[in-house]
Amino acid sequence: MSHTHKFNETEQVYVSKAEQYCATNEQCRSAVRDKLRTWGADMGLTERIVEYLVDNDFINEERYCRIYCDSKINLQKWGRIKIAYQLRSKRIENKTIDQTLKNIDEQTYTETLHNLAVNKASSIKEDDPVKLRNKLVTFLSSHGFTPDEINNALQDILYSDKK
Repeated sequence: MSHTHKFNETEQVYVSKAEQYCATNEQCRSAVRDKLRTWGADMGLTERIVEYLVDNDFINEERYCRIYCDSKINLQKWGRIKIAYQLRSKRIENKTIDQTLKNIDEQTYTETLHNLAVNKASSIKEDDPVKLRNKLVTFLSSHGFTPDEINNALQDILYSDKK
């Protein structure tokens, strides 16, 4: 789906800025559109530039999702629900999001959840096991982990002899 992209001198200024923006950090279409609009590009020019950037691999939403997902798991300790929600808010296609979530490294993901739960459990001053569990469920839910993922992690942490 290669298009011929022609930009006049004025438009080329926007193209160059957008290329630089994409080269600095991985970006998605909606972020580039928003940035071009704040720079003053009209809708028609914005769409032409975004198309050019996609055609020339400055924008690749599959790559963007992979990097976004990995960084949110490793740095922010987010779960699948929160990652999916945030990617949808960036107007990424559902099939791209679903594919990215399917390809998460399960061992890394499970370890991240486990470590997050263990660290939080050790910081909660609560003697009542039910209240402790409820606080952990609330905390882990806010990070975007599913009820099943949370139950599995808490089963390991709260009810094993490894404690």
